[in-house]
Amino acid sequence: MKKKLWMTFGPLLIAGAVFLFILFGPSSLFGGVSNGTVKKSATSMSPTVVQGVAIQQKMLTTDKTYLPIFGSSELSRVDPFHPNVFAEKYKRGYTPFLIGRPGTQSLSHYLDIKAMGNELKGKKVVFVLSPQWFQPAGVDDGHFGGNFSPLQAYKFAMADEPPTPERRYAAKRLLTYKVVQNNTTLATLLENIASPGPKTEISMFTKLAAETEMKVLQRKDDLESKVIEGSRQDKVDKQQKDLPDTLNYTDLDNLAAEYGESKVGDNPFFIKDSYYKKKIEPTINQLQNSRTNLSYDESPEYDDLQLVMDAFKSVGADVLFINPPVNGAWYDYIGASREKLQLYYDKSGEQVKKQGFHYYDMSRYSDTPYFLEDTIHLSWRGWVAIDKEIDAFMKDKTKPTYHKTPKQYYIKKALPPKKEEDK
Repeated sequence: MKKKLWMTFGPLLIAGAVFLFILFGPSSLFGGVSNGTVKKSATSMSPTVVQGVAIQQKMLTTDKTYLPIFGSSELSRVDPFHPNVFAEKYKRGYTPFLIGRPGTQSLSHYLDIKAMGNELKGKKVVFVLSPQWFQPAGVDDGHFGGNFSPLQAYKFAMADEPPTPERRYAAKRLLTYKVVQNNTTLATLLENIASPGPKTEISMFTKLAAETEMKVLQRKDDLESKVIEGSRQDKVDKQQKDLPDTLNYTDLDNLAAEYGESKVGDNPFFIKDSYYKKKIEPTINQLQNSRTNLSYDESPEYDDLQLVMDAFKSVGADVLFINPPVNGAWYDYIGASREKLQLYYDKSGEQVKKQGFHYYDMSRYSDTPYFLEDTIHLSWRGWVAIDKEIDAFMKDKTKPTYHKTPKQYYIKKALPPKKEEDK
């Protein structure tokens, strides 16, 4: 009888014991990100890196030469002039650590920055904006959900912080997305933060559920951080061979122009030939004057950007914001308004600069060939210009002085209606 009971329930008991050990066992058995893993992660841009915590914290705490660069898909365009190739070839004393994926925007980065907390104190950081982030409805459910980090969100929701206007607004903003709404425990925590007045006491059941979920997510992050896929380090090493041994920015820009010219065919938009023939040429006639209503000057992304800046301010990070150019010839072809585009550059630039951050406006290069490899992504000469700007930023030892965001900024903000936008 006992044997029969053991045969029936024994495997379940063992599985339960293993689960509890993984969940509550000593952290030392599961943590421990190696320096080699961090190096591979610097160019990986994998979900484990971008949506996790362990690798980024290891990067910030053990090697002061890493430079976090927040952005999105443009960071994956590794050519000979990419910041990782440039910094390693010319031994600049820093190694870019890429944080972003296609579709990551300010709100996702806000959670990441908050999760890193004081590890970013006094740290140099680069943040690459993208004009196309600033759609009228902001980041849509698909892109936000695809890059959402439950671990970073739980760290935000469970942080022992007062319900400031910034924190309340962030909670409200997160609650507009399905991926958050579908997580009952997380949504309950955020609703408590978002509600006006003093925080109410969370039920013991919700607390226990949240703590268990957080523990599971942390263990998952620890285990997944052992192996990183998608590192571009081999590509970085290979691309260095195409650069001259001596750094001269004029020569490097000329080389980038030659390199870009060799990749571009006879299309009038200076777009990489392989991309143009595959993605654009088949529907080129339909695309003409197809985006006459394109506008980036009104968007909840500006408030998400404010959250990012306030997160950086709170930890005292020293941040360079970069605003890339667009492909001017392409924008003219699709009928987009240059006046509306300039409104975006003026508005976003003023928002960043007036609060004390470093700012690099690249809009003047929107009609300069070989700064982008397609309609939106940086490459070639664009990277050379950014390499030069980052190098100067890294040498600047001036401590930033930030201006405090008025409490009323977030209090008066109304959340936008949810609407899916064509990215």
